[in-house]
Amino acid sequence: MSLMGAAVALVGAIALLNLTLTYGLIRRFRAGAVPGTPGGPGDGHGAGTAPTAQDFTVVTTQGRTVGRNDLPDGVLVAFFSTGCPPCAALLPRFVAAVPGLGLPAPAVLAVVAPGPEDGEYARALEQVATVVTGEDAAVVAEAFGVVGYPVVCRLASDGTVTGAEHELIAPAAAAAS
Repeated sequence: MSLMGAAVALVGAIALLNLTLTYGLIRRFRAGAVPGTPGGPGDGHGAGTAPTAQDFTVVTTQGRTVGRNDLPDGVLVAFFSTGCPPCAALLPRFVAAVPGLGLPAPAVLAVVAPGPEDGEYARALEQVATVVTGEDAAVVAEAFGVVGYPVVCRLASDGTVTGAEHELIAPAAAAAS
């Protein structure tokens, strides 16, 4: 019987160690401190880094062709994905906040990852932004190195990401760019 008790205690200790290490790993992933995880708070490129693909050309929902070099200095780029609860929460706040930033639609690029509700997202975002959906959205997300949603970033004319967040970029920070 004592052998059985020792085996149960050993298994319990290993399970507790596993739980502790898993918790620590999750905390490090959330903080972005694990090597090999995407840089910056937006799960894309951190501030001061250039998009991985300097050139991309996509067609917007309005039928316009837009490339990386067509984006104006200080463009606000937002990445959304349907079925993503944080994206669904950010969408109405983003649409309400953009007019207060004083940016015309060509200075705001909204990228909606392909999904069942991308048409709804596109219609809401077209009020305040130039919108890209479908496979073209995947091209832009790849160019920016986005692997998590939502992401809102500012882009300088040379392609450098000057700010990236999971939330709205504050108007003061937007004006400073």
